[in-house]
Amino acid sequence: MNRETWREAVMELPVFDTHTHLNKPGVPIPAQTFWDIAHYFWFQQELWSVGYPSDAAQCPEDVRIDAFVKAFNAVRNTAWHLIVRRICGDLYAVPLTGEDGLATADHVREVDAAVKQASQQLDWSKSVIDRLAIRRITVNNIADSAFPGLPGVSVSVPTWSEAQTWSDKLIQSEAPAATLKEAQEAMEATVTDFNDQGIRGMRISADVFETHGRAAVDLRDPPQAARLEPWQAEALLTHRIFDVLGDHGMFVQFFLGIERDVTPKTAMAVNDPRRITNLYPLFEIHDCDFELVVGAPQNNLDTAQAARIYPNVYAGGLWWYNFRSSTYRHTMQVRLEAVPARKSAVIASDARCIEWCYGKILLVKWLLADFLYDQMELGWIDESDARWVAREWLHDSAARRYT
Repeated sequence: MNRETWREAVMELPVFDTHTHLNKPGVPIPAQTFWDIAHYFWFQQELWSVGYPSDAAQCPEDVRIDAFVKAFNAVRNTAWHLIVRRICGDLYAVPLTGEDGLATADHVREVDAAVKQASQQLDWSKSVIDRLAIRRITVNNIADSAFPGLPGVSVSVPTWSEAQTWSDKLIQSEAPAATLKEAQEAMEATVTDFNDQGIRGMRISADVFETHGRAAVDLRDPPQAARLEPWQAEALLTHRIFDVLGDHGMFVQFFLGIERDVTPKTAMAVNDPRRITNLYPLFEIHDCDFELVVGAPQNNLDTAQAARIYPNVYAGGLWWYNFRSSTYRHTMQVRLEAVPARKSAVIASDARCIEWCYGKILLVKWLLADFLYDQMELGWIDESDARWVAREWLHDSAARRYT
């Protein structure tokens, strides 16, 4: 099998997307205009770095188009530039650049017209996911999980909406042990309801463990002081929900590595070398499974090590500033060497519209196909096992856990 044939074979494999923001209230699944694609946060941030106005959405259309063209042409070496071009060319059959590789205002207007026309097609979203065999797409909010035109595609991994309420009650309580017991009863009711709906896991905030490290990890029972500090209340509640999830055979989806207070305006990947190892006692104490979705590139090896050591730890998709070609290549190498394929999921698109599900999954499939082909050529893996690894990483590992 040559490289191109292998690439085509990987493109046909099913995909399970483990994290998106699709179908938010008032936000359709397909892009309605070109700007729904161009202003996706990850790409827009790149445009800002070369002078694209942060208030572009409020600018007159002609001004916005001219500013976009200037910025888009200035970032034409980046992966996201390439992916935006592929979204436009693959899905709408309208090029965003000319033969010289440069975009013009006319190109933008032509793509915008094509996006508006496609958004009115009832089967548009299905046609997009069928191009890459995207079978299931995950959201965190149950209310967002009824995807119009895509029956049977959505999966929910919800959060615990009462977490802040119970945290406030614990902070104010003069008998925190009793209040904590009440909170656990409330958790039990919520998790039981989710389990009855066929939901297999929950997204649980890891902020308290990232901020307070082992102090929060080791806090299992209320201290002797009458009143709890906010971080203590959060840690105690989080330990309890792990217990409840373990009792129901459900997993925890952990998002790690992005710190929200780097500046008043900016969240950023922070490569804390103890981020994952600080969590080891959680993996040993609690019976629930943990899926680690990491945004800090230097924690990819730590994630792989944890998944290799602990039977209840799984390596998830790459998140935020970790979703880059270079980090994916390194992560694939580490996981192939050390992590059983059934314990690794590589797709977490974080998309806001179905077109970005396509674009980000296209990039991962490209990288995966070439990575595995190179491993086959080097003799590290044969074609049968390479296909098995690809299928586990793209779909089966997540499908087994999420459904």
